[in-house]
This record gives sequence, structure tokens and C-alpha cells, in this order.
Amino acid sequence: MEGSLIPIKSLHGHTHWVQELIFSKDVDELKVVSTSSDETVRIWDVSTGKQVGEPLLGHAAETIGIAISTDGTKIVSGGHDGKIIMWSAEARTIIRIIKPRMSGDNLRVISLSFSPDDKTFASASTDGTCTVWNSENGELLLDFDDHQDRVEIVSYSPSGVKIASGSFDHTIRIRNTHTGERLTQPLLHADIVRSMVWSPDSRQLISACNGGQIYFWSAPTGTQLGSPLQAHLYPINCMAISPSGSLLASASSDHTARLWNTVTRQPVGRVLQHNDVVSTVAFSPNGQFVATGGVECIIFLWDISQEGVIATDAVSVSLLHAAPIPHPAGDIDQPPSSSDSLAGSLRLSIPASDVPIDGTQDASSLLVAPTGPIDSEVPPTSSSSTPTRDALQGGGWPSGLTAWHCSSSGLPLVTIFF
Repeated sequence: MEGSLIPIKSLHGHTHWVQELIFSKDVDELKVVSTSSDETVRIWDVSTGKQVGEPLLGHAAETIGIAISTDGTKIVSGGHDGKIIMWSAEARTIIRIIKPRMSGDNLRVISLSFSPDDKTFASASTDGTCTVWNSENGELLLDFDDHQDRVEIVSYSPSGVKIASGSFDHTIRIRNTHTGERLTQPLLHADIVRSMVWSPDSRQLISACNGGQIYFWSAPTGTQLGSPLQAHLYPINCMAISPSGSLLASASSDHTARLWNTVTRQPVGRVLQHNDVVSTVAFSPNGQFVATGGVECIIFLWDISQEGVIATDAVSVSLLHAAPIPHPAGDIDQPPSSSDSLAGSLRLSIPASDVPIDGTQDASSLLVAPTGPIDSEVPPTSSSSTPTRDALQGGGWPSGLTAWHCSSSGLPLVTIFF
């Protein structure tokens, strides 16, 4: 399809929806680990595109959450059976099975995250709890239950000092890793929080919602940085951030994954087009590859090393943004020095491994720039002449949709009037 990047490999083996995937940390022997609705965990060799050995069997229902330790020796998986299984990555055997105490019906372990020192890992569940475990013996260390709905995502900060959880209750909560103390007011969103990532310096959180919006936050204070980016018109199911922090990848129910510059909040490169819902996305440790998966039951590998900052007319969406989210009085962000902030560390240069500089294409890009109040950690970009809407709430098509057009390639475009 014109305007779409072509995957370099397709990994076949899952017999049902690919739920989540991650890359191993070893660049020399790069592997992908995936979970699926087919109740398996599978390991893939990136160089060959082949599955490594037999599937890991142990769950009695769909597998969802997945995490791999920093040293690459342990894998933890969670599923619809309410179990957490820790695996030996090398021996491909079960180390232990943990059955969290959860309340209610239809309990699932949705998300998992290892601490940077590998001493603990955290799990998020549909009963609204977030739990921290000892990695060596499986002992329960901390249990948070202040979310008002299922917890969809949990993640340690790269510094290891904080842990954040995102929920169907439209909030993210940031806590001290060791004490569980909440460090900020809840980070309020207009819709369900589906995914989030930390900047490499741990000073920013970036979150994604069911309404297709991406939010930027100051992690020290919980202050929203600018207005949300309307990245998709359908739910964003997963996000990933490149190792340098210069690129975001978003996976959506609109059958695409997209790349974004974290400083300008502009699209980067071509669309990663799929034939169905994209549920998961991940960057390789060196930032050269992106992996995606979803309802097609296939894992796609994409080489983004030759992607310049180019436009695509595969999909053209009007510039939309939501009104800034209010915060309690006195919650004023104190921006760090440029050497500490994400924007400051990236303003002068973006690593070539993440964003090379070749490639040009049609100028009809998906232009989405931040508008409204902008924190100094994120420099403003030039404004677009495309119409905006200041009160978009939640997902779905805006009521102002009035016309359809076709691009030069004959693909459908949407014009939205307000």
C-alpha cells in the first residue's frame, strides 16, 4: 500500500490473537517473546524469523502480560487464568507459579513489569489491584488497591524509584517503589488508560487512551505537559518508546501502528499498516526494529532504520486535541534543567539509529502538533491551519464529520468540520 512501510519478516505460529510482545535485552542474539489468546508463550529468533523450540505451556487460558528481566534470565507471564508463571529463559522451564489473591469474577493478570535491578516485579489485574513481588522467592511485598476499576498497565521507572499504574478508572497513579506511598495526585484522563511508557530519564510519563489520545506528563509533579495528541481515531492498545526516548510507537484498533517524535509530537516515517486490530508494539534494544502483533495472529518485524521524517497519504486525519486536564491548585511543574529533561536531551540531535534523515514523500502528512499550554520540557511546534476541537472527550467519530474525499492514491480521507 502506498505510504506504508513493508515488514521485513512475518513470524507465524500463534493460532490466535497476539496479545503482547517484548524484545530480549541481548542485541547479539535478539529474540522476541510473545503471549497470545492461544494460551501459549512463544520465543522467536529475530535473525531467522523462526520460533525457538516448542511453545511454553502452563497457562490454562489466554496469556496476556509478559516481561523479561534485565539480565535476560527470567520471563514472567500472566493470563486469563489468574496465574503468574515465572520461566527460566534459557532452560524454558517453569521456575514457579504464583496465584495472586484477587477478588471478584473473571480475574486476569493483564500487565507485568520487572524492576531495573530485577529484584522485584509488579503485576496488574482486572480486580483493580497492582501487586509487587520478590523475584527470587515469589513473596508478596506490596499490594495497591486504590484504583476504582481494572488496572490495565503497570511499569517501573527506568531509575527504579517509582512505579506507575494505569486503569480503566481514567487515572494513572505514581508511587514510591519501596514504600508504596503515592507521590502525586492521580493523573486524570478523558478516557480509559490503555498503555504508558516512561522517558529514559524517568522525568516524563507518556500515556495512551481508548479515545486515541496520547498524554504527556511531568513525573515529579503529575502535571500535564501541553494538550493531548490525537494520534488515532480508534483506541490505542499499546505504546512503546525507543531506547533513546526520541520516538514513540502506538498500536491501534484502526489497523495501524505509527511512529511519533517525542519532542515535536509529529508523525515520523510511514504507517505500519495491518489488516486488523494491532494490539501490541515494541522497540528492539538498539532502536532499529519495531515488532507488532494483533488479531492477525502474526508478529511483524519492521526495520525503521531507513525511515526519515516523511509524510504519508495513506490516512489523513484533521488536527484534533482535547482540552487540558485540570489539576489541583498549587500543582505547578518545576521543569528540570535541559540536561535532565527529555526534550532537553533530544533537542540538539536525534540518534541516527532511531531517526535517519533520508526519504521524502507527499506532503499530505498526518500533522498533529501540541496546542494549548506547553510546559518548557516540551518545546511548542508551529501551529497547523487544520481545524481543532477544544472539547473532544473519549473515543469514536466526532459528531462534526461531514465529508469524505480521496487522496491522490485513491484511498479514503476524512474531512472533519466543527
